[in-house]
Order: sequence, then structure tokens, then C-alpha cells
Amino acid sequence: MSAEVRDLIEFDELDGRMIYADVEPIGNGRDGVITSLLDSGDAVERGTVLYAVNATPTTVFYGSFPFYRSLGEGSVGDDVLVLEKNLAALGYHSFEDEDGNMVNTGFTVDGVYDESTIDAVLRWQKDSGMPETGDVGASDIIALAGPAVVSDVMTDVGRRVNSGGTIMELNVVGRADTAHYEHSGEIETFVTTGQVLTSGDVLYSVDGLAVTAVVSDAAFDRDIGDGVDRGDDVLAVEEMLLSLGYDANGDLEVDDVFDENTEKAILDWEEDLQETFDAVIVDGVVSRDEIITFEPGTVAGPVTDFEEEIIASGSVLWSSSTETAARLVETSIAVADKDKLADGTAVDVEFPEGDIVQGTVTAVATSTTTDPMDPDAEPTIDIEISLTQVPVSARDFNQVDVTIKLVEKIASGATVVPVGALVATGDGNFAVEAITTTGTTLIQVDPGMFSDGWVEVAGIQPGTQVVVPS
Repeated sequence: MSAEVRDLIEFDELDGRMIYADVEPIGNGRDGVITSLLDSGDAVERGTVLYAVNATPTTVFYGSFPFYRSLGEGSVGDDVLVLEKNLAALGYHSFEDEDGNMVNTGFTVDGVYDESTIDAVLRWQKDSGMPETGDVGASDIIALAGPAVVSDVMTDVGRRVNSGGTIMELNVVGRADTAHYEHSGEIETFVTTGQVLTSGDVLYSVDGLAVTAVVSDAAFDRDIGDGVDRGDDVLAVEEMLLSLGYDANGDLEVDDVFDENTEKAILDWEEDLQETFDAVIVDGVVSRDEIITFEPGTVAGPVTDFEEEIIASGSVLWSSSTETAARLVETSIAVADKDKLADGTAVDVEFPEGDIVQGTVTAVATSTTTDPMDPDAEPTIDIEISLTQVPVSARDFNQVDVTIKLVEKIASGATVVPVGALVATGDGNFAVEAITTTGTTLIQVDPGMFSDGWVEVAGIQPGTQVVVPS
């Protein structure tokens, strides 16, 4: 074995635990007896019943806005919008008559709880075995960002529970959303899967009328035309017109005020649309019924392929889903060593099977923690570390114990030999047994840093042949 040049790294190690980054505790909103319940490891999707109390189910819908109140006729808001998206995605926006023909109910995904919403809720409640009231209670639905897996269950079927307790915990493993047709009729779809939406894109036409995307955070709850008050919706329309090249011969001001130049730009745009879509009315008004708004950065998911040309309003235009299954590592460090794990620090994380992946410190607690079982323990600071990836050997586990490896020392370009090559000389010093042309000889060396079975030595040159006992 020859002495060689290597970079040695000495690590300080901390114990940690990998968990899912998005853990959702599921609370109970009813007093009574658990009559059905998912098990740990069960998959959770849109429409999955998590549990039932007194035979009344609590169901998962996808959405980012919580169901915090009871909903009924006249309710308006983002929770109604989430409800309508899920009812439509589950197929309750329309129904088939006795002859198997689709019946359009006038259902739209608009955040307004109207008669068509009530009818859809009644159909869902009937299929779910719920009391058919047409109203939705705050405990009937749990909103999740997307698919999940049950990680832990805190109760059992037959056990009496009280409102406010935790029933289970879910690991959320994805994000999901839908976009919907807001019209019924003969539809021709123009948006394509993977398309990054921009304002002015024609999504589809219905009976010859173009329906256009407006990319904006503004709320569109009115027609935009002469006499409207200034607002963000006016600004969004003007931005769209300018991006499409309709600037009223250079006189359009993008200023959230509807004036004669805004109207002229709209008229020019409508005239061009009418050449392709003959049902477009050239009136200088952007009708709320002719646009659908999207958040900036929206990308169309897989577009629904309908065999029939006539579809019901509320039908899914596209559905999108993103698998996240993000994980993080929790650990803690002594207050005196907190600078070793400052926010943004890169670390290595070692898994039980020996796999090592890189992580980055993404959260550092602002207060200390003391072990309540050990009053003499030193206070520590909690740390969260995000991971670039999870090794295959650990992907199926909810939690995994890991080791965080912190670089303590680095010896760059060190002359090293295997630790087994060191020989104690009896006078407190060390040597290596160097191989010569005539045999071997002991050469005194000064050991330095030890790491991974190697030791840094001074006193010999790289390439020196040394004896390593087997």
C-alpha cells in the first residue's frame, strides 16, 4: 500500500428524524361514536371518507381553503368555490336522465351557492349516505391540498369521541386542482395540455362564442364597460389588451380607469375575434361570462377529452396534479454550537442503509428547548433541514432515524496512509514500516487528522510503500 494524497474530512454527528414536510392533523367536529375509520397506510384521494361519527361521514375534498362554516343557499366565498370544484370533479354537476342523456343543470364553478349547487350537493349526499339536506356542515368535509397517506390513527371504531379531538394524521403527498367549463353547448377546445396561460388566450368556444383567459389576481364579478368604477379588473383587461397589441392607436393608458380608449381597444379586439368566432358581440364590453380568470403562472394540466360535442357547464376542462411527498429532517443542536447549523448551511444526511444525501438548513428555532425528563440537560435549538432527495430505501417510511454529518475539520491535500499502517514505537511516537529494495525500515511520522480509516502523516512522501497488516 502506498502513501497517497487525499482530502480528509472529520465530521461531527447529530441524531435526527426524517418526516413528511406536510403533515395534516385531522380534527373531529362531532360528538359521538366512531363508526368507520381509515387505517394507517391507507391512500386518501378526492371523495375518500376519512371517518364517520354516528354513521355521518367526513369526506376529503381537494382545495387550499378550509371549510370553517356551514354552507347553504346564498353562501358566497372561496369555500363555496372549493366545494363546487370538487362536486364537478366527482361528476355531480350534471346527471343522466332515464334515457342515458346528459342533463345540463346550469351548474357553474363560481363561488356562489345557488339552486344548481344545492342540486349537486343533494346528489352527492344521496350517494354518500348522508342526510339529504342540500346544505353542507363544517364537519362534513376536510380540505386537503392533494392526495395523502394516513400516517397515524389516534382512535378506534366503537370509541366515543368529543368534538375538537384529533382523529388521525395525514402525510400530504401532492397538490391537485381543476379548471372548469363555465358554459354548456357545442364546445370546441383550444387550450392544450402543458400550455402556460397568458391573458388573451382563447380557452374554448361555445356555440361560436370565444371564452378567453385573463391571468390576474383581480376579482372579476362584473362586466367591464362604459361607466364602471375604476378597479383592478379594469387594469387587468387593459394589460391584456396592450399585451395583445390593442392600444387604441397608442392612446390606451393602463391605469385601472375605463375611458374611451379602453373601449376602443376592446372594440378592436372584439372585431378581430368575431372574424373567427361569429357569436362574439362587438359592443365594447368585456362580459364576465366570456372570461375565466387564472392565477399568474398557471399551467394547463391534462385537458379532458370529451367524446360528445355538447357538454354540461361545470365539466372539468383540465385537472392538474403535482407529486410532492416533500420530506424534512428534524434535529436539535446545543446553543453553543448553533452557528454550525445556521440558516442555509449545507449538510450531509446519512440514512440507515448507508445512503447519504445533501440537505440544507431551512428553519432555525428562535427559542431554546430543554428536555423535561432531564433537568440537568443543556438547552438546545430545534433545526429543520430540507432534503434534495430521499433514497429509495427510505421512501416508503413515514419516519426514519438519520444522522446529520457536520464538517468539523478539513485537511486538504494531506499525505495519508491507512490507520493500520501506524506503528507505536514505545517512546510515545509513531512510525510506519516502509518497504525498501532490501526489506523494510521504520520511519518516524507525526499523525494528524483521522477520518474514514485514513490518517494524515508528516515525515514521508506520497508514493512511499508501507506495510499494512492484514
